[in-house]
Amino acid sequence: MRVPTPTKVGRVGVGLLAWLLAGSGWAGSPVEGVSPVRGPRIEFATYPIPVHVENAREGLFVELMREVAATAGFQHFHIEVMPPPRALRGLMTSKHDAVFPALDSLFETHQAMVRTSESIDCKEDFVFTARGTPMLRSLADLRGKVVGITHGYPYSREVMAATGFTLEVAASDELNLRKLAAGRIDAFVLDEKTGIKAAQALGLGAAVQYDGMAPVSRQDVYVAFAPTERGRELAERTSDALRQLKASGRYQTITHGITFARGCGGR
Repeated sequence: MRVPTPTKVGRVGVGLLAWLLAGSGWAGSPVEGVSPVRGPRIEFATYPIPVHVENAREGLFVELMREVAATAGFQHFHIEVMPPPRALRGLMTSKHDAVFPALDSLFETHQAMVRTSESIDCKEDFVFTARGTPMLRSLADLRGKVVGITHGYPYSREVMAATGFTLEVAASDELNLRKLAAGRIDAFVLDEKTGIKAAQALGLGAAVQYDGMAPVSRQDVYVAFAPTERGRELAERTSDALRQLKASGRYQTITHGITFARGCGGR
């Protein structure tokens, strides 16, 4: 799964995410005597991801969340698609009840939020190298190398905290792939589907390689809620609905088997 896509949504700078999230409280609180999930409609925010979120009505994750809402008994359910910074800001200010898909790397380390106990996917990144050069499969393999990364891409904390190699930031995946093919960088870290699609679009499909059985990082993908009474109840009901859909096989049908139903613990 790619979060976010380089072609359909502007990338989120790390500094912008930190500005949005660091040191901020969560606005809003449930009204006394009113069930946290009744009354106003439930607002879910998301952002464009090819195949997974095409728009507010289409995409694997969109269809999945609509099925979750029906299973959980959410009577007034609404999905809004927007750039990632707005989605996170909406959650922070309680304009939206939840954000999907969510990753730990989108939040500050100590930022409070409530996540579903059930994952909806596992995001895997791989090391792409130029064909004809040694295959690189781990962070240890990158020692001494110049490694391309893309500005705003949600790399795992393990990748960003690793030492022993030089990170070189580019504005887009396409630019990184061109640099890789030209020998200007030794490696490029990216998720599998996006890397293949971008390379093929550039006519570089035969010029790059990666080991599809050796992800350099893995991140659970889930639905994030505000750390409020309402958020905790919504997260619990969403998790229950996900468990029911997985047990019945409906989850696998909706996602066409291209997501990790058990998250990163399922492989």
